[in-house]
Amino acid sequence: MTEEQVLRLVEKSEELWDKALESRKRANELTIEAETLGLQVESLASDATTSLKGASISEESLKEATDVQNKSIDLGSLLQKAVEASKEADEIEALAEEALAVAEAGLEQHLKDFPEAD
Repeated sequence: MTEEQVLRLVEKSEELWDKALESRKRANELTIEAETLGLQVESLASDATTSLKGASISEESLKEATDVQNKSIDLGSLLQKAVEASKEADEIEALAEEALAVAEAGLEQHLKDFPEAD
């Protein structure tokens, strides 16, 4: 195996690690966004519950309940995206690990093929 071939293998591994890092960052951003929205939904739900426990149900209290419902749906969607991004990062990391192992094996082979290259 030539030095050029080994370098290509190393570059492929590095590219995959970069992609994995970006996917992991995206998953983290989505998780933080979901946490923020979750806190907002919790607060709105508390307000809506208090409003609906009143003597009469008003148009405003129904609107609050609808807003909570819609934001809860948004939260579920956001959480799903975060899970998918995390799974994608896991898959890319596994590929990067494999690519790194191939690069290491390539380097070992190169050192056998070209012992003077030490």
